[in-house]
Amino acid sequence: MKTLLLAVCLFAYTSELSADTVESILARMDAAAPAFHALTANTRMDTFESILNDHTIENGQLQMQRNGKDVRAIIAFTGANDARTISFQSKTILIYYPKLNAYTKVDVGNKGQLVNQLLLLGFGSSGKELSASYDIKLVGQDSVGGDPTTRLQLTPKDTQVLQTVSKVEIWIPSDAAYPVKQEFYQPNGNTQTATYTDIVLNPPMKGNLEFKLPRNAKPANK
Repeated sequence: MKTLLLAVCLFAYTSELSADTVESILARMDAAAPAFHALTANTRMDTFESILNDHTIENGQLQMQRNGKDVRAIIAFTGANDARTISFQSKTILIYYPKLNAYTKVDVGNKGQLVNQLLLLGFGSSGKELSASYDIKLVGQDSVGGDPTTRLQLTPKDTQVLQTVSKVEIWIPSDAAYPVKQEFYQPNGNTQTATYTDIVLNPPMKGNLEFKLPRNAKPANK
């Protein structure tokens, strides 16, 4: 019994020692941020609509690039019924529907910085940037894809951001400075959860990341 009790106490002690803290995660982000310029990953997106109590699951591929304050991202969803490519560039969001060979273009205007902030949430953000924009709380330890992670809750400090996102939760592996899962909570009760696999940091990319429409693509509203 004494041996068992000692083993349990030792396990609890060593687990506490190895557990991540908010401070240790932010320090890893500070160390990794200067070297970050690009990322690719497979993405599983779970969009929940509270009023319908309905989940939509989509799979796709993410490409992201950062050059100073210029943030670009392309997400290609490959579903048979709702295939589309979403491109984020500066103040423009472009959505291309390959089955229709049609696109929608949205100018986000002065919300471009908010889009950039949410895109970079945990990817290439320094710990100082993150703590300047969010109140950060440790939720606990979780397993994502069988790997141990630390779950953080981020509450935006900006009242304008709070109108779009009430809080965000991110899951950070103990050996990394980026999330393998993010969950965005909207004030209306909707959520969007992204899980990332096969993450490649700083893959080679020639020039600026850009999605080019086919020549004969037409606006979706015409």
